[in-house]
Amino acid sequence: MNTEFFIARRYLRSKSRRFLSLSTIIAIGGIFVGVGALLITLSIMNGFQNELRRRILGGSPHMIIRCYFNEPLEDYKTVLDRLSKFPFIKAGAPFTMSKSIIRNKNFADGVVIRGVDAESEKKITEINRKIIDGVFDLDGGCVLGVELAHNLKASVGDTLIITSPFGEQLGLLPRSKRVILRGIFNLGMYDYDATIVYMNLKDVQVLFEMGNGVSGIELRVDDVYRTPWYSKIIGKEIGYPYRVQDWIEMNHSVFAALKLEKVVTFIVLTLIIIVAGFNIVGTLVSIVKKKTKEIGILRSFGFASARIMRIFIYQGFIMGIIGTFLGVVFSYFACLFLDQYRFIKLPGDVYFIETLPVEMSTNDFIAVACAAILISFIATIYPSLKAAKLITVEALRNE
Repeated sequence: MNTEFFIARRYLRSKSRRFLSLSTIIAIGGIFVGVGALLITLSIMNGFQNELRRRILGGSPHMIIRCYFNEPLEDYKTVLDRLSKFPFIKAGAPFTMSKSIIRNKNFADGVVIRGVDAESEKKITEINRKIIDGVFDLDGGCVLGVELAHNLKASVGDTLIITSPFGEQLGLLPRSKRVILRGIFNLGMYDYDATIVYMNLKDVQVLFEMGNGVSGIELRVDDVYRTPWYSKIIGKEIGYPYRVQDWIEMNHSVFAALKLEKVVTFIVLTLIIIVAGFNIVGTLVSIVKKKTKEIGILRSFGFASARIMRIFIYQGFIMGIIGTFLGVVFSYFACLFLDQYRFIKLPGDVYFIETLPVEMSTNDFIAVACAAILISFIATIYPSLKAAKLITVEALRNE
């Protein structure tokens, strides 16, 4: 065994040599708490972010194509034909989107009407799998979110009135259409569940006097994380006056806020590990003072300054590695436990989920472990230099 490592290991123990000293346990405990708290928090934030992503993609296409200034898209069939050569596009269909008013008896609300083809929509979004009451059938009817249904006091089978606020006949009189509520969906996103109404594409075109025009084309691709690259490819193919947006761009503000929050959380909780690093500094400085005589004896035996430094570097490194290892193991099993039993409940009216989501990331575990070990190493530099600068004669004289 390396001599310096052997001495460093002995210095970690108490006077009885059977257990770790109290100062060593405190230093290790600081690293353990910091690493564990940081990894558990990051895993919870990953769970929130990934759950939000899944729910957004459940009711939104991966990409949409529109005209600039939201002009009606007339030749969407030609565009779809041009896009058919790209293998990464799994499905595509036209859609319309308009703001309107919906009424059930004496209850009314402002909504966003999405006109789609029911069969095509099943290939692009997961809305048909989110139906909690009724069926996803748009033939002469509509499908709306659970929150909107509650606001309207509507249930499956009710007759609703969809109103176009303006029309071109008889002095801007509104146009209306009666539709039967065929189904109610629950995407778990309040903005979707409280505002979106799905109707048949043809019905919406007639109601809003759009002719054969549509608002755009929605696409589903093979890899949701490559949509920014796919957008550039499609944009070069179809050119002006079309513009391509992917789901990341459409929800940029939400994911940017979550990313910033995660970075800030990482920085703040890393301070806990830095405080633990100061514990290591204090522990090593204390050991240097206690072991002044022994350091002098080692120097008299011919130990160079570099070897003395390595003793205390090893000592701090061991504390850092033990604390990091315990923190990583604890956070791993804690996250598994939280994910398995989900006993921490959240208010559903505040958050979009009802239980605490947890998803571990290998990159987070590696980054936190490396940061903790690096901080532990930096913490050993000052005490090691102080021990190395002790003069043999002065050390023995003072003792």
